[in-house]
Amino acid sequence: MTDRTELGADVVVVGAGIMGTSIAFQLVKRGAGRVVLIDPRGLAGGMSGSTFGQVRHHYSNELMVRLANRGFEVIRSWADEVGVGDPAYSPFGYLLCVPEQQVEACRRNVAMTQGCGVDTSFVSPDEIARIEPLLRLDGVAGAAYEPDGGYVDTTKMILSWFVAATARGLVSMLGTAATGIEAEGGQVVGVRTDRGLVRSRVVVNAAGPWGRDLVEPLGLDLPISFSRVQMAMLRQRPDRALLRTSVTDAAANLVMRPDRGSFALAVAYGGAFAPTRDLDVDPPTDPGYEEQVRTALRRSVPEYLEAEWVWGVSGVYDATPDWHPILGWAPGIEGLYLALGWSGHGLKLSPAVGEIVADEVVGASPFLDVSALRLERFAEGRPMHLAYGPGARA
Repeated sequence: MTDRTELGADVVVVGAGIMGTSIAFQLVKRGAGRVVLIDPRGLAGGMSGSTFGQVRHHYSNELMVRLANRGFEVIRSWADEVGVGDPAYSPFGYLLCVPEQQVEACRRNVAMTQGCGVDTSFVSPDEIARIEPLLRLDGVAGAAYEPDGGYVDTTKMILSWFVAATARGLVSMLGTAATGIEAEGGQVVGVRTDRGLVRSRVVVNAAGPWGRDLVEPLGLDLPISFSRVQMAMLRQRPDRALLRTSVTDAAANLVMRPDRGSFALAVAYGGAFAPTRDLDVDPPTDPGYEEQVRTALRRSVPEYLEAEWVWGVSGVYDATPDWHPILGWAPGIEGLYLALGWSGHGLKLSPAVGEIVADEVVGASPFLDVSALRLERFAEGRPMHLAYGPGARA
């Protein structure tokens, strides 16, 4: 697109990550008019390009489970739902292993998730050992198991949505930075960019960690904090067994999943997440992170203790106080829709969220009421339930 001082749109979506591209695709699919997608880094250029890639149904409340369920439906029926590309879905199973003090919470979550139609069960340590023989079960009292949990390729999903949306008329302004959201008299009038103003009476802010700063000048103080998360790629030795299941080990603070061939991804949570203001994309891990990962491996998956360290990367969780997203129209600013604060859950929910946001923008009734996720819940003292305490686990 050539430089212009002013453009017009029916809807502007800010952010070309997993959430923004899903929303943009669903908007053009519903005939929302001229839809413009803005992002300075390009497709998957933010945190979406470095996600863990894990999908599962397990959550602390029915709303999140049903959002995840719809996500699985879309992923399984990608050719019919999107018509372009493939999410590379690999259902190698998901285990959430918990210590004794979290067993009852886990059992309740499993029962609730079963009530939402999910194939899941609470399994004993003996059953865990049959599902994933490489797990060391010291401190593990049981687990939630989902046989269809596993992996999807986030970048492939983003590219697929973008191509399908572009074929339907999406206007892209990739490489263009949104510098602010403009409003007059309580009504959105557009997005200010480094190439001029894009006029629109509807703006969807799906800019990830950068979305908070875009709305601060409008008087919106979003309760979103930033926490650093680090991830490692390992390559197993040829004489050692391979992990075959995606595992969250709450006793060892380790999340790990198989990757292609002999590779595996691992995230070691050393207690509380470290706060950060550094929103750089893909910075290196801390000097001591490899030792932190190997300590967690020693406790949870010792078969990988001598695996080759291939690379490490870090990113940011844009987390709300209850570790659930902010989704809905911004209070007091007509035409501004917030899709922010994903708290580590965005990938799993993105197919459903795209549909819901698009429906609300065009005035249709979404398949699911998500009003419990609106910003006002914090002022009203209605936080979302967390079964395992603050964090991205559920």
